Amino acid sequence: MNKHLKKNDRLGMYIPIPINLLPGELSSTTLLVYGCILNRAVFSQKNGWYDQNGDVYARYTAPQLSKDTGKGISTVKASIKELEDVGLIRRKRWNLTTTNIYVRVPEECIVSQNSDNPSQKSNPNKPVFYAKGSQEVGSSVAEKSDPSKYIRVNKELNKRYIVREGESF
Repeated sequence: MNKHLKKNDRLGMYIPIPINLLPGELSSTTLLVYGCILNRAVFSQKNGWYDQNGDVYARYTAPQLSKDTGKGISTVKASIKELEDVGLIRRKRWNLTTTNIYVRVPEECIVSQNSDNPSQKSNPNKPVFYAKGSQEVGSSVAEKSDPSKYIRVNKELNKRYIVREGESF
């Protein structure tokens, strides 16, 4: 059963998708696959799964991604190929049966260790993901709303799609 999010609620399982990727050319399925891989990479980061260069890697099989996203294996493989082509992931064979997936995120989404954010300085192992202009609230994140951004985004969407008589969403 669904309930309203309250001010002290913490989210359990969720899929992070950088806002910078939303207006791009990636399909919604590819964004969903990327979000699942990024979520797995965040867990890998917390568990210390990184190589000698400090790059975090995740392990996710196509059948498991297919099951988690509710998409067919061929669709998931096409999305993985699309993510590789645009440079958001890199796969490296570990052995005959295992592949490490290195996830890349837009630089604007990463909070550096040298940030002025006091919570990042006090606990450098805690990953913090939020967009510019947002505030960290406890261990969850709340973004300040910008009404002009909402108007700007809707104007852009309206330019791309015109609703014709008799159509519905």
